[in-house]
Amino acid sequence: MAASGVNKEKTMNTVDELRSRLAVVGRALYDAGLTHDASGNISARVPGSGSCLIKPSGYRFCDLEPEHFILVDIVTRKVLEGDAKPSIETPFHTRLYQLWPRAGGVVHIHPKYSTVLSIIGREIVPMGLDLYSAPALAKGIPLSKFAPPGTDELADNLVTAMREHVACLMPHHGLTTIGTTIEEAAENAKVVESMAELQYHVMRVGEPEPLPQPMLDMLVKIARDRGLLV
Repeated sequence: MAASGVNKEKTMNTVDELRSRLAVVGRALYDAGLTHDASGNISARVPGSGSCLIKPSGYRFCDLEPEHFILVDIVTRKVLEGDAKPSIETPFHTRLYQLWPRAGGVVHIHPKYSTVLSIIGREIVPMGLDLYSAPALAKGIPLSKFAPPGTDELADNLVTAMREHVACLMPHHGLTTIGTTIEEAAENAKVVESMAELQYHVMRVGEPEPLPQPMLDMLVKIARDRGLLV
């Protein structure tokens, strides 16, 4: 088989594997109660290419099958493969891949506590030992500026908020996370929501306090040593 044929077959195998992994992650997020109805979206970059697979509009995470994901060009957003309409939030997914060359996955969900904090304009304070499960979050979880869903303005705001961070809250909307893989992005999202719930309850009795700076610095180093996106 010619080299070009081998490369094409390898790419196809990679895409098929990514489709399956996305479906598994989507169902896990739904089962964990982190998304509902057809809200939220996930995507994964196809390694060695300028494209990504993204959830189609109108599908619940629990209903996703590997063949449902749409292949789109990261720069032009042109649909390369698939008949359904790609997620309305394709603009910010593709912009985040351009911003973070090592990013392999993006998760955007609307969980309860993260959304509550976003509505009252509170960033998530890096506190609690759940950070050990997603140490890159020790750099902080900022709050982006508001913009309507699906707009280039929203994409601009996310790029600004996530220039140095792997997660952010979106006012009146939810949260977005990235990772070197879709699984890493999903773990970041789970921990963000866990921290948001913790902060919600802490705020009922006092003011949230971050972990000491030396410990936060240590967690960031752990993330780098593990090869996580940070």
